[in-house]
Amino acid sequence: MPDGGTPSIMGDAMENKMFSKELLGKEVETITGRTVGVLEDMVIDTDDGSIKYLLVAAAGNVIGGPHKVDEEGRIVVETDRIRIDGNRLIIN
Repeated sequence: MPDGGTPSIMGDAMENKMFSKELLGKEVETITGRTVGVLEDMVIDTDDGSIKYLLVAAAGNVIGGPHKVDEEGRIVVETDRIRIDGNRLIIN
């Protein structure tokens, strides 16, 4: 229960979930532990409400091979390539 002893509206529905503000600003790494950059924003599909892409402010030339970037130069990462490991975002 929250501070006032009032039951939470969300209850168990929030178990294993995170708020966007908990993710924004986190470092993004490769599976080998190399820092890619910092999570700056997310792209949401307005039809179904799902998060489609993460926008990562790159920490230099860190990803080899072709990759998508947005008009601000941020790396566009499809969410099916991301996993959360404790306090880290990891690109698979």
